[in-house]
Amino acid sequence: MSIKLEELLKLPSLREAKVIAGKEGVSKLVSSISVLEYTEVDSLKEDLFNNDEFYGSEIVISALIMIKDDVEAQCRTIEHLHKVGEIGLILYYVGVFLPKIDEKVIQLADSLGFTLIVMPEKEMSLRYSEVIYEVIESIVKNDMTSTSFVSEMVEQISGVPLQQRNMDTVLKILADRTRSSLVLANKNNQVIHAVTWPRTSTMDIFQTVDQYNEMAIDEVYKEEREALQPLFLSKKVIAQEGIASMNLYIIKEKDPFDRETATQLAEVVQVFINLWGKHYDEISTAELMKAIMNDESVKMRRLANILNIDVSAIHMMWLMEVDNGVEQEKQLQNVKEFIKQNFHVSLVDYYHQKLVILLDNSVIQEDSFQSANRLLDWLKEDEQSFTLTICQNMNNTTDVQQAYLTCSEHTKMAKIIYPNKKIFTLQEINFARDCYYLINGGELAIEKALQPLSSIMGQANQAEELISTLTVYLLEGNNRFQETADILYLHKNTIKYRVQRIAEILKYPVTKSPEIFQLYKAVAVYRMLLQIKEN
Repeated sequence: MSIKLEELLKLPSLREAKVIAGKEGVSKLVSSISVLEYTEVDSLKEDLFNNDEFYGSEIVISALIMIKDDVEAQCRTIEHLHKVGEIGLILYYVGVFLPKIDEKVIQLADSLGFTLIVMPEKEMSLRYSEVIYEVIESIVKNDMTSTSFVSEMVEQISGVPLQQRNMDTVLKILADRTRSSLVLANKNNQVIHAVTWPRTSTMDIFQTVDQYNEMAIDEVYKEEREALQPLFLSKKVIAQEGIASMNLYIIKEKDPFDRETATQLAEVVQVFINLWGKHYDEISTAELMKAIMNDESVKMRRLANILNIDVSAIHMMWLMEVDNGVEQEKQLQNVKEFIKQNFHVSLVDYYHQKLVILLDNSVIQEDSFQSANRLLDWLKEDEQSFTLTICQNMNNTTDVQQAYLTCSEHTKMAKIIYPNKKIFTLQEINFARDCYYLINGGELAIEKALQPLSSIMGQANQAEELISTLTVYLLEGNNRFQETADILYLHKNTIKYRVQRIAEILKYPVTKSPEIFQLYKAVAVYRMLLQIKEN
């Protein structure tokens, strides 16, 4: 039940709209449309996005009224919409409530391939209902004329971001397409994945599967339920490497589905496993790690129970990057041995070439930095280059997933700001991300960020050495003369003199709050710009 966005843009209600970002996304399929208006931005992030849901191939309508003057909040909203699978945003009332579309928002949408569509500007007579009606009508009509959906679904799945391209997402897309609940179980009939339709359904699908676990292949059963719609259920066998290993249960209320639909559902699942995943019925820590990172909630709980790992006790994540030449299995065993000696609950395994270490808070008499440093010392004998990021206060697996994505995307930027660091914090990664977005916000944003350094830049021949010293002093020297001197291979008194000279120029000590906050950001942006120039 979907149609390409470029076809929807030809509808009378969207004919005058303009695509201002993410133009390559117009070839994506749209399966539904929804409205997003919220009173509390923080609540929006907490309630709508921080869950296991995936809104695949949906397009959103909004006027962003509650964040009309907050460009950063607009960028965060687009990031979150993209994360949960929305393909685009139709903006209403630009020039009425929302003054304009900031260039930073456009650049972010372009970088994500997220389509931004602007309805006619300064037009108060626009109505959401006109677009909603025509889009839904077009989707339904397309569904009625298209009975084969395998190739369409495979195309849609292939366009899902890699970190979300998992079995839970596939089943959610298929459930929305066929309006049926889907359950994938292993050959022992242990449920691996389950998705209900509608999502709010209270039907006990686990009990339903247990009730029909002896059902013949391709046979459709009907159950009459008192005061409820009749229930139809079918089972299809899914093979891995030619061997039957899983069962796909298809459950539909009210109206029966034909066998061809059930066959196509099974075919899409089979194609996904063949192309993008193997061994979904295996029980291993690697599979549990994959389930946590991929939002595969049912599989995560099942595997955690079997492996006797209390996922709810995990409150910290360490992400370790190593040289490509390292022997991964040896490295994994060494890290596991260290972690086992120091933490009660842990999960350690590779995920997308990164070593992910999920931990509880049980380490005694030292903070996480001490533990991380001891781990790096423990691994020194391997003579490999390591960097490690500490992500604390992970309250749930959604926090873990978001932290992993943030680190994957922005650790490279953090290494530019802190080139000599081996251990990073999530806060430092977030800071690097903000600096990166600031630089991409245009010359005016850069000029504003560098303004605290303007008086130093005006010092002619001294400017470069003073800013260089200040940058190291704040970003790497921990505001200490000796540490800064060691990094710059200079005498401590030279650093002391330069810092005092900087204070005279600025008219305040370089460690004075709140001035230091803007100064810290300024030297970070300055260093990133230097790196960009060199490259």
